[in-house]
Amino acid sequence: MAQEKKPDAAVQEPVRRFESNGSLSIGGKKLSYTATAAWQPLFEGDKEKAEIFHTYYRVGRRDAGSRPLTFVFNGGPGAASAYLHVGAIGPRRIETNKDGTLPASPVRLVDNAETWLGFTDLVFVDPVGTGLSRAKPEEDKEKADKSAGQETFYWDVANDLSALCDFITGFLSRESRWRSPIFLAGESYGGYRAARLVRQLQDQAGVGLSGAMLISPALEWDSLFSSRFNVLARALGIPSYAAAARFHGRCRAAKRGESLPAFLERAEEYALETFLPAAARGDGRPDKAMKAAYGELADWIGLDVEIISKHSARVGMRTFARELLRDQDLVVGVYDAAVTSRDPLPITDSFAGVDPTLGGLNRLYTAGANAHIREGLGVESERKYELLNFTVNRGWQWRDQTTGSPVPPGATDDLAVGLAMNPSMKLMLVHGIYDLITPYFESKHLVRHLRQDSRGVADIELRTYEGGHMFYMWEKSRRAFTADAKKLIAG
Repeated sequence: MAQEKKPDAAVQEPVRRFESNGSLSIGGKKLSYTATAAWQPLFEGDKEKAEIFHTYYRVGRRDAGSRPLTFVFNGGPGAASAYLHVGAIGPRRIETNKDGTLPASPVRLVDNAETWLGFTDLVFVDPVGTGLSRAKPEEDKEKADKSAGQETFYWDVANDLSALCDFITGFLSRESRWRSPIFLAGESYGGYRAARLVRQLQDQAGVGLSGAMLISPALEWDSLFSSRFNVLARALGIPSYAAAARFHGRCRAAKRGESLPAFLERAEEYALETFLPAAARGDGRPDKAMKAAYGELADWIGLDVEIISKHSARVGMRTFARELLRDQDLVVGVYDAAVTSRDPLPITDSFAGVDPTLGGLNRLYTAGANAHIREGLGVESERKYELLNFTVNRGWQWRDQTTGSPVPPGATDDLAVGLAMNPSMKLMLVHGIYDLITPYFESKHLVRHLRQDSRGVADIELRTYEGGHMFYMWEKSRRAFTADAKKLIAG
């Protein structure tokens, strides 16, 4: 263990730093790397306010300026980077079944043949309150009592983005990486972070970006979250509902021998050209036409027409997940609707269990992250590793500080501005087709509008894979994901 002390506030040295060496075989070739796990401070003036835990993997020299460098973070808000770190991108990953289902405990870590380390150095970042990152407590008890909300300062849309900017610029200075091609990779709410940072890093922090990958991103709140009156969000989720119904053999609109891409294209056309205008009209149609519309939706998403009618064709994802296979006492996941679990209390009015994917992942990713960081990388800390901190999630401050709106701005406009500022940067959006949380068709819809409204964004790439929110748990999809990332980063 190497202990570095901060001699002066202006120097801002890391609080603690643990270095180790590792190697693995990729494509029959040995790849050696250096791993650094450390806490980097965040400052307000000369005062340290928080420390960000991160894990940095590099190949070659410390100041390897020509080698790409990718900053990776997850979302939540409240999620640590472990999902991508030991699930998909890092040099070691949790072993899962090929079809995305979860193995029995205990967790097993294996060399990751699909790591991105073959073509980019990696920095996995845990925002304040996640992983081993924390706000610094006040030394003075009276001040500490008055500043009970200090940690929640970082649990805020704008302050979170500013903290990530400060972390990235500080890291580039510490590690002598300002000359490196810089990429971002963010998953879920981390995709929202990355999309807005495309503008903020360049505009306010002076960090030029070579590219960004948005993974199962949440981009626009009004087209993502449905309500009684937001039928667009309902429409954009239908292709994922239909894909799940087809996977489980419940989609009556599927054609024999039809390929999955051809099926999804038909489902997308139905969602926007048939369902959306019909749903937007409300109750203004004759009963016969209404019944026909209910029946057509039921055929696409595999539910009984009585359920469609009961919900006036506005079927929420949790209702869909509970009802699709209810005759078998099974529920499908909202994070991956191809994965099922037994309904523990089938007689209750609403589902009383946990999501088959997200709920099951906690035991594997918590154990896997702790084993890798503490045992594999040698990090010594009594601090609890927060994989998914619901205190952060519940305490998150969404209000927009500029307008006072209770909902923050979407990310797509910032993305467009950032791309206009730097036309040479590359952008890719990736999704799992069975993801009901952030449906792939929402991103496809937004990209279409970006291409229509903004010049210079025609080369935005969109990729879809079999799987859900964490599609990389499927072996075939993880391999395709890595291949696409290599094309984006290595060019």
